[in-house]
Amino acid sequence: MKRSLKLSISVATLLLLCIGLAAACGKKNPDGGNEQKEEGTKPSKTYSEFTLSLMTFNIAVDNQSAETGWEARKGAVVKMLNKVKPMLIGLQEAQAHEITYLSKHGPKYARYGIGRDSGKSPSLQDNYAAEETMMIMWLPDSLEALKHGTFWLSKTPETPGIGWDAACNRNVNWIHFRHKVTKQEFFFFNTHLDHKGTTAREESIKLINDRMKELNPDGLPVFLSADFNAKQGNKIFAPIKEWMKSTRDVAPDSDASKNTFNGYSAPKSQIDHIFFYEGKEGKVKPLTFKVLDDNYGATWISDHFPVVATYRYSR
Repeated sequence: MKRSLKLSISVATLLLLCIGLAAACGKKNPDGGNEQKEEGTKPSKTYSEFTLSLMTFNIAVDNQSAETGWEARKGAVVKMLNKVKPMLIGLQEAQAHEITYLSKHGPKYARYGIGRDSGKSPSLQDNYAAEETMMIMWLPDSLEALKHGTFWLSKTPETPGIGWDAACNRNVNWIHFRHKVTKQEFFFFNTHLDHKGTTAREESIKLINDRMKELNPDGLPVFLSADFNAKQGNKIFAPIKEWMKSTRDVAPDSDASKNTFNGYSAPKSQIDHIFFYEGKEGKVKPLTFKVLDDNYGATWISDHFPVVATYRYSR
C-alpha cells in the first residue's frame, strides 16, 4: 500500500514538471499570453506594426445657405466618414453644432479641441454656434491619448489672441498618442493658418515648428495637418521642411496633382497638407495620399475636399 502511494506521488510530480517546462518555453505576445510554436507551424502574430489612416478636413463653417450650409451637407459628411472611417482626423472650422451632429450620427470617435476664441472645449448643442475649433477626433479602440494641449498662434501663445497681421484668432490642438495594440507612440498637431495675414502665416509656422520639437524630446514620429492657406511650395514652410516631409510628395500612391480647395464651385488650389516626421528610428513610412472628391450625396461636401493619408508604423 505504501509502495503504491509513493508511485502515485512520483507520477504527479512528473506531470507538474512537464507542464512547467511547456509554459516556460512559450513566447510572450504583446497582450501578455503565451505564443506557442510547434514543429512545422508559424508563430502567431506579434503585432509589431500597424497602419495609421489620418484625415485632414476643413469641414467649413455653416454659412446657413440653402445650397452650401451645414443642413445641406451634413448627411454627406457623415456618409463619407462612415465609409472611410479614418483612425485619426484633424478638422478645421468645426462649429459646436457640426461637431454635435457628427458625434450623434457618425462613427464613435473620441475628441479633443479648444475653441480658438473662448479657450474652452465646445459644448454639444444642436443650435447654430459661431466659434470654430480645430477639433481632433480618433477611434478610441485603436488609439489612447496620453497627453494633450493647445497653444495660440500669436506672441502670447498660452492665451487666446490674434497674432501679427492675422484676421482671426488661430490656435493649434495637439495630442501625444499611443497605439493600443503595438504600444507605438506619436504626436499629432492640427491647425488652420490665417487666410489674410502673410506675416501671421510665416510666424505661425515658426512657432509650430518650435513647439513640435520642444514637446517631443525623444524624437517620436510627428504628424501635422492643416488648412494652411498656402501652397506647399511657399517659403513659409522652410523651417518644417528641414526635418519633415510632405506626404503628397513622397507617398508611393499619391493624388499629387489634385487640388483640395474648391470654393463650392470647382477645384482651385492645393492648400490642405499633411506633413510627417518618421521619427529618429525611421519607424513611419508613407503609403497613400488621397483627395476624396467623390459625391457622397451632396454637390459639395465642403468648400474643401477631405484628404486622407495612410502610413505603415513598424518597429
